[in-house]
Amino acid sequence: ILGAPIPETKNQEGKPALSCQIILPQKQLKRKNDLYVMMVSWAHCIAAKEKYIAIVSTVVETTNPEKEIEPALKLLGPIQHKFVQISEIRDPVTDGAADGVFVTASYDPSSHFEDASTEVLALWKKITGESLDLTVLPEDEDQ
Repeated sequence: ILGAPIPETKNQEGKPALSCQIILPQKQLKRKNDLYVMMVSWAHCIAAKEKYIAIVSTVVETTNPEKEIEPALKLLGPIQHKFVQISEIRDPVTDGAADGVFVTASYDPSSHFEDASTEVLALWKKITGESLDLTVLPEDEDQ
């Protein structure tokens, strides 16, 4: 929990950013996996007025996970409250075809949810037999 936006982040008007996403490339950090930083704020009704929530995530590569995320933590500026949680990445053990129970993998550390979105679209096709067309708006369906 931050009391101010991440330093040096700006919106289109040059004002401090109320949200942002930063990806620290693994090659730059001499790691196998990128570090992801996502910041959202009170403006998104996610935190108390004038508060910011920053999430730092990656895949653990050593026995000292907190040390691994230090480069990202240094970007945040003063941290008011820090919570550390390590979660396993889990994958479904079946494809759901036999019992009709379709389960996604747990979230990966990326902050853009691209992999999760792709997995949901694949599940939709597996369940319905058709691809989900997200280019059609609900009001367009009646026309």
